[in-house]
Amino acid sequence: MNDEMEPDVAGTAQAIALSRRLRWSCYAIRAVAAIWLAFDAAASLWNWTDRARMREILSALYGLEPARVSDAGIMGAAAMTVVSVAAAAIFVVAVWRLAGVYLEGRVFTPEAADRMRGVALAGFGATLTDMIVRPIGAAMLASELLRKAPLYNWFNPNDLLYLLVSGFVLALAAIFRAAAKIAADHARIV
Repeated sequence: MNDEMEPDVAGTAQAIALSRRLRWSCYAIRAVAAIWLAFDAAASLWNWTDRARMREILSALYGLEPARVSDAGIMGAAAMTVVSVAAAAIFVVAVWRLAGVYLEGRVFTPEAADRMRGVALAGFGATLTDMIVRPIGAAMLASELLRKAPLYNWFNPNDLLYLLVSGFVLALAAIFRAAAKIAADHARIV
């Protein structure tokens, strides 16, 4: 009778160890994502609030006459940065929600795969938003900045990396969704 009542201790120990590692990983991912977003927002706020310093930076980097950079241009470029940070916030929320599904123990489920797909789509969205916002913000600062800014201001090689990683996560989500469906079908048969 005892044999029937006692769970498989080795299997349980492995499940607990995996669960513990997964929990800490999820908490770490959530913390890093939140810190990254807070840093991005704080750095953007720090950069755009001191208009005189921003004019000096633009003059030093691109040779723009400080008088030609209007307050409205600085505010417009700052607004474009807010749009970019908002897109990044959507990405962080998607990551947070995926980690939450994992923390609830639903790792290899269709819902987890859908959340992973959401992370990938939010990554695409944040990257594309940033790629569009950069030249618009530069044009708002000064039209001559469009031709003086270096190429990486318009197309940063990191953008390609972010798009590649988002595509990879999207593919993984499709694989995990198919695996969850196969597992569910197998469980119904057994």
